Amino acid sequence: MTESEVKAAFQISAWAARQLADYDARTPGSVFGDGVMLSVAEGYKLQSAVASLRCERGERIIGYKVGCTSPKIRGQLGIDHCVTGRLFDSEKHESGATLSRQRFANLAIEGELAVELSHEPTESEFRGSGIPACVARVFPVIELHHHTLRGKSPSAGELIAHNAINGGFVEGTSVNPSEFSGDVSLAIFANDQLLEDYAGPSLIQTINSSLRWLAEIVRERGDRLQPGQIVLTGSIPSLIPVTSNCHIKVEAPPFGFVEATFIS
Repeated sequence: MTESEVKAAFQISAWAARQLADYDARTPGSVFGDGVMLSVAEGYKLQSAVASLRCERGERIIGYKVGCTSPKIRGQLGIDHCVTGRLFDSEKHESGATLSRQRFANLAIEGELAVELSHEPTESEFRGSGIPACVARVFPVIELHHHTLRGKSPSAGELIAHNAINGGFVEGTSVNPSEFSGDVSLAIFANDQLLEDYAGPSLIQTINSSLRWLAEIVRERGDRLQPGQIVLTGSIPSLIPVTSNCHIKVEAPPFGFVEATFIS
């Protein structure tokens, strides 16, 4: 390594320790409040460094999220391309969970479809428009976010360094793709009041396009998608703030539902 590369690696290491400490304190991203600006590549290096620290202390990576897949979310976050983050076993919750909003920095949620992989995707599996053969099951999730960005303007580097603002997810019932036929829809409710809904082929197309994109990105950094990994494939509805106690339910027929209660 050159001297400049050594200095850059040392800086990433120092920022990673600070990022993780801020994350644990539910005050993520103080380095960006200090004016740090990162490129997309630097953001992923910092995300990877934080993930390594989390694994060293006993957490386990169980998959990935794909974010910024829809015009609505891209508009909200000021990003014009997809991003990805890691999922950790310590932040996976079962449907029906009760979670404190105090566990999150400015909690916001997304309702979306997720998959579990049966094997590493191959390029040929993405030639059709349906669910790829690498998918073992499909299920709705409530994705949890620390919706806090401290830079002066929207930055993909900061978003990525924050693990794509993922704070975990709540997992719902699941369906084997072989049992799927017909239409699919998704609706998000808070205290039985409809917040957003969507129906149409884009829900399945997003599974296909997100997995294809993710497989390429993961391979580029010398890794592989693995059997049993979970992938959150991205939301078509908006990122929804959760500012008061409520019950959230996501219905996604024919793939079932997921629900969680949020308290102070």
